[in-house]
Amino acid sequence: MLVVSLLGGRKELLYTPLVNYLASSGYRVAAASQVRKAGMTKEMRDLAMAGAGLIMLHSASRAVLSTTYVPETLDDLKRVFGCLAPVKPDVIVLLGFLKLVRDDESVLKALAVWSSKEAESLLSDLTPPVVGVYSVRRDYRGEGGYDSPEELARAVVEEGMRRKMISGRMNKPY
Repeated sequence: MLVVSLLGGRKELLYTPLVNYLASSGYRVAAASQVRKAGMTKEMRDLAMAGAGLIMLHSASRAVLSTTYVPETLDDLKRVFGCLAPVKPDVIVLLGFLKLVRDDESVLKALAVWSSKEAESLLSDLTPPVVGVYSVRRDYRGEGGYDSPEELARAVVEEGMRRKMISGRMNKPY
């Protein structure tokens, strides 16, 4: 299984091209985003305040889940995804989770940052593998610099295949 963490102040620029590339190639993708405060609907908040530890909102096209259990490790996150998905995902994309992945050599890291200064600060805190860096200001000149988020997204997938974390293009339906 490929696990990739997108890091940096502009990590959201990598999310769409990476997930789109993976999903259109037939990979099953699960994603988690680390946020300061998770939003809840009024119904979810009322149920949580009443004491529900697991809450599901269900419509004709999707289900939204909320829980008071907060995964603290990468294995915890994998277990949560494994329980929720009818089929195990091929790829887990993490937006953020620096403390969780900084020293984990089984997680590919990709950075999208404002500037080379931000990139260098993050890189000094990360254990490889770091696939590459995209800088909005295009001022990052170090090894693994990319000119666009799309190029870096492709490099992440290629590195995942090279490391045998995922197989070649699948192009199969879910």
